Amino acid sequence: MYTPRKSFLSLLLLTAALLAGCAQQPVATPEDEADGLLPRKTGLDIVSAAYAFDLSGAKVYLEPVAVEYNKRYPRIGSPLRAKDYELDEKDVAKLQEVMGETLSERFLSPRRSELVADRSQADYVMKLDLSRFSLGAPLDPQPFLWRVYTDQSAYGTLSGELQDSNGNPVMRFSDRRDIGENFGGVGPAGRFERFTSVTFWRDMKIDLRRAFASLDESLR
Repeated sequence: MYTPRKSFLSLLLLTAALLAGCAQQPVATPEDEADGLLPRKTGLDIVSAAYAFDLSGAKVYLEPVAVEYNKRYPRIGSPLRAKDYELDEKDVAKLQEVMGETLSERFLSPRRSELVADRSQADYVMKLDLSRFSLGAPLDPQPFLWRVYTDQSAYGTLSGELQDSNGNPVMRFSDRRDIGENFGGVGPAGRFERFTSVTFWRDMKIDLRRAFASLDESLR
């Protein structure tokens, strides 16, 4: 039986569905529009790529990963300095290695593409960076911090741009990452784990696999 109340509720539900559909539609940034990149639906915050771009059978050179740290203010009386929460030279080299491994595993291999060590042999160049990056605790063991517990290893924004051999952007992405966050833990702060360099690199590898798997899905 038709009633004004049912008609009103149906109209509200239809309006809500339309608004939700509009909210989910990705929107191109002015920079992407200028470069001819189209937004893609993705689990990441932002992904844009050239029309019909799929990166099949390509050789890709990965530039050194850029890291920009979140500003830290030392606590009064703390023996730690801001630089204690930054990656040293060997850790940056390991980050580069982990980035390359996970990018190849979850994004390039499904397209029969590969990383190359020589930029002159590459069809594309990938630029990756971590901005506002913050560690949960210093990676190097400290006698006065032999046990540190945290609900996440690190956080930051992972961004990337893929360029063709002429330097033209063909894909961009960006996503805010909570690295090693223990989802589903007991309590409002989640489940705390002991922070060590081992747990950090484990969490970093897991998170990067998730990120590049989502990037892979955006081009399918």
